[in-house]
Amino acid sequence: MTNPLICGATISPVPPHRTSARLLEPWSAPFALINGAAVGLVPILLPIDAARYGVGHVGLVMGAFNLGALAAPGVGFLADRYRAHRILGAACAAVSAVSLWLFPLAAPALQLLLGLANGAAFAGAVTIANLLIVERRPRAEWNQRLGWLETVLSVGQGGALVLAAWLSGLSARNGLLIAAFVPAAAIPFSLLLIPSASGTVVASRPEGPPPGHRLASAGRVGEWGPASPSRVHHPHPRSLAGLKRSARLLRGPFGWLLAAWIPAYAGTAIIFALYPVLFSRAFGVSPRSSAVAFAVVVFLSLPLFLLAGRVAQRRGPTATITGALAARVILLATLAALAAVGHVPAVLPLAAFGGIMFAWSFLSVASPDLTGQLVPSDAEGDAQGALNAASGLAGLLGSVIGGLAADLWGYPAALSIGAGAVLLGLSLFVVTRTRARAASPAPAADAR
Repeated sequence: MTNPLICGATISPVPPHRTSARLLEPWSAPFALINGAAVGLVPILLPIDAARYGVGHVGLVMGAFNLGALAAPGVGFLADRYRAHRILGAACAAVSAVSLWLFPLAAPALQLLLGLANGAAFAGAVTIANLLIVERRPRAEWNQRLGWLETVLSVGQGGALVLAAWLSGLSARNGLLIAAFVPAAAIPFSLLLIPSASGTVVASRPEGPPPGHRLASAGRVGEWGPASPSRVHHPHPRSLAGLKRSARLLRGPFGWLLAAWIPAYAGTAIIFALYPVLFSRAFGVSPRSSAVAFAVVVFLSLPLFLLAGRVAQRRGPTATITGALAARVILLATLAALAAVGHVPAVLPLAAFGGIMFAWSFLSVASPDLTGQLVPSDAEGDAQGALNAASGLAGLLGSVIGGLAADLWGYPAALSIGAGAVLLGLSLFVVTRTRARAASPAPAADAR
């Protein structure tokens, strides 16, 4: 699937009779609730409760949540195999609700399993939401409809963050019990609003999607930011030849991109995993205030995806990624310094956090675009999937390492490790891209 906000994408015009109101699907409501629970309630409420077992445990819980994204391909397979989008959507909502309800009652080991289940439900729901568009609607409408889906999911996140600001002032048991009603409300909406398989667009439609598509990045929402719809690619047979092709990709310039992406992504995953606990203990910002600030940042970041597309179009994805990573190094280092000083005005660390979030708008646009340019067209699906798998691994590593570092050495050390990891990724990226340009008289990477 091609994100219209990604540099180099061709935005198909919407037919004149397709108004904005008709592009807004009613079934997006339950997915907005599930998305809000996962990226609005979870990053605020789960760390607050998990912190009673130590900051290291917070990192483990949020790392398990990130690991749940691995369920996305399985959910997509079940949806395609059994045409059970409605049932799977309701099941994802139910798993999300139960995991939130049980979390404050669970022992530490069980909390890890509940975090994993919550992440899996979230990844599965986003996968189904994307499939409902690319399987049911003509290709010419994908970009616009996916853009509307992204907007609705982001509104759900912002609203849930505002709710989390109130719930964070309650006891963990009551707060998470009330929070569980958000995804629980998505169960009846899923059963009522998600269309049945009988309405699926088939290949006979001239402009419809071809059968056998694959969502290479379904179920991933980068760093608690607004959802970026996934690209669709034709699947490659998982044969020995396919594995060899993937291995060849990792030995080329795309492999160096992943080598730079993993530490850069992991470094900022630290702050997202520890967000409410970090701001409460290091900067004296209450979870209520940090949740409201997060909601404001989410809403303010929405127009930045359009700006990022223009910047990447004009400057190229390499320059866009370089600038965004450099900004993150500076901002993470600033947060580390502020945490070491202590007793600083709350607006300073919150502004730095907002800048880190805003940088994601540019990274989420430029990284898939550069990936597509670094690999052959018949391997782009494998490469996009590998990029998102690397992001999931990096998110897991950053969450766990950040939590353990904060537990052992304090928050300034954890943030310094994050800044150092992003700097390492930035350095690898700049060196390898510079060498690639020098080796090619007409580099293809930023040719668009």
